[in-house]
Amino acid sequence: MKKSIIAIAVSSAALASVSVQAAEGSTVDVYGNIQYVYVDKEAGGNFEDNGSTIGLKGDTKINDDLTAFFKYEIEIKADQKSGLTDSGKSNLDQAYVGLKGSFGKVQIGSFDTIYNNAIQDNINQFEYLGPTKAANTSEGDTIAFFAPSMGGFEVQVAIQVKGKASEGQGTGATANNNYDNLSSMTVLKYSADMFSVALAHDTRGNTTGPTTSGNAKATTGLALTVNPLENLSVTAKYETTESTQDILGLAARYGYGAGDVYASYQNVDPDAAGSSSFNEYAAGVTYDLASNVYVYAELGEFENAKSSTTDTQTAVGVYYGF
Repeated sequence: MKKSIIAIAVSSAALASVSVQAAEGSTVDVYGNIQYVYVDKEAGGNFEDNGSTIGLKGDTKINDDLTAFFKYEIEIKADQKSGLTDSGKSNLDQAYVGLKGSFGKVQIGSFDTIYNNAIQDNINQFEYLGPTKAANTSEGDTIAFFAPSMGGFEVQVAIQVKGKASEGQGTGATANNNYDNLSSMTVLKYSADMFSVALAHDTRGNTTGPTTSGNAKATTGLALTVNPLENLSVTAKYETTESTQDILGLAARYGYGAGDVYASYQNVDPDAAGSSSFNEYAAGVTYDLASNVYVYAELGEFENAKSSTTDTQTAVGVYYGF
């Protein structure tokens, strides 16, 4: 699930609003949100939690050029009471610690991958709907370095380190024999006044392939975002996963003052035998009720790679940040 530009802004504002007592020279902020959505798909409708979270974020100044920081965020199922299936479950959303200064920033832990942020976010811009994404390295067990911008150029690198004894490697048919390998990601970005371009590569080196002994194929992506107006962005992307699939995408987002209007289109071309290329269309709109509260509605048409059926999905939801 991709949080909207509004949600990101709301969360950022919330970080500055609630502070708790911290060690000298440190700050700690408490923040969170409650999100509900009603979804209607071909399989039926359902009232769901849409990623409600609560978290802590803070930093400590070490010296004039070095600051330590952390974030710990939990995602909580907030749509069902105890005693019901899938009720009250919580999962780690993000947790990391790092250092930042004139050298840039380095962090370790679990967080959105640099590949996803650079290539996929502007296309998968929806509150609930989820267009197809190229496979990339999972989150967690990751070390990432973000170099400072130099003349508009940025370099980001990340590696995921698990090891032979890593949890979740599975056994038998679900075994991942590549867990002890490193998976690495590299992002090159250039930004100017009216556009930005990003090229990213993910080796997926510790992910198993179609068989337990096979290797997953690397994913490469290119994204170009143009801002012809201050409140309008248009993004085009291309992703390819070797011997797996190619994805072409186009998206636009317009801030109309009281919220955003946005839409995305994708053509997905799988390489698997018996599969055909298919299209995905989706659009949505948000409306601010307050600086930290908004509602939204989304509509999507998702074709099928192996049949002529189309799944029409609608979602109506609310976000309250604190």
